[in-house]
Amino acid sequence: MNRVRLYLHRLFRRPAITGPMRLYTRRVPDGVFLDLTDYFEHVIETLTDDEEALALLLEIAEDRGNARQHDGWEPEKLLVEKLALIVGYEVPVREKALGLLIRKLQAAAPGPRVSIPAQREAGAA
Repeated sequence: MNRVRLYLHRLFRRPAITGPMRLYTRRVPDGVFLDLTDYFEHVIETLTDDEEALALLLEIAEDRGNARQHDGWEPEKLLVEKLALIVGYEVPVREKALGLLIRKLQAAAPGPRVSIPAQREAGAA
């Protein structure tokens, strides 16, 4: 059933943000899922088009393949940081898109919104 819902969502979805990267939201009872398909495609394209990024990814895979018992040292961690700098690790949300995303996320927030009145001053009765 969940798979059918996901397929229907992908067929009829409208992006919450259209640029510079499209960002989709899907409401669920207790929150929202952020669909970062455009960012994922950007990562894959960068990895396949940039020889340095691909070499780093392969080096990370090799390090993880040779990993022995965990001793607290993770040599691939530095490589992952270098790769993140090449590929990027942030999805830009700017100007009008920021307001749209805020409204979408507020609408998906579970439960009613409750405003708490300010506390009375200490001397007031």
